[in-house]
Amino acid sequence: MAVFEPDEQIETLDPAACSRLLAATQVGRLALVAEGKPKIIVLNHLVYREGVFFRTAPDAWLVRHLTDEGPGGGPGLEVVYEVDSASAAGRSGWSVIATGRLHREDDAELVALAHRKLEAWAHGDRDVVLRLHVDELTGRRVGPA
Repeated sequence: MAVFEPDEQIETLDPAACSRLLAATQVGRLALVAEGKPKIIVLNHLVYREGVFFRTAPDAWLVRHLTDEGPGGGPGLEVVYEVDSASAAGRSGWSVIATGRLHREDDAELVALAHRKLEAWAHGDRDVVLRLHVDELTGRRVGPA
């Protein structure tokens, strides 16, 4: 077990720093509780305006479990999306967590934007665009002072 040295710090990141780090990354982990069990899905993303966008297949698990078709139609899926970076050699890293509701995006302009700017890493048709409406953005950085 690693010992936390006195010259190391844990810093709480402000929302602006969290937003920059989220936008600077390409992949993260979407976490939620489904059928009473935790589930984590690795996805690549696009940050635009106040949302985080994902592309997925029409028959993907997330699409099948959405409870509505848009932000006005119901609660969506409550999720957290986490991105991070770490250096074991440097004993440093950071983590950002976006908490909010996931919905299927139905705005044609935003769907077209996601199709242009976001290429899903998984093979096959990934034409469904999902949007995480971020309610809270938090983060921490750890490393030598």
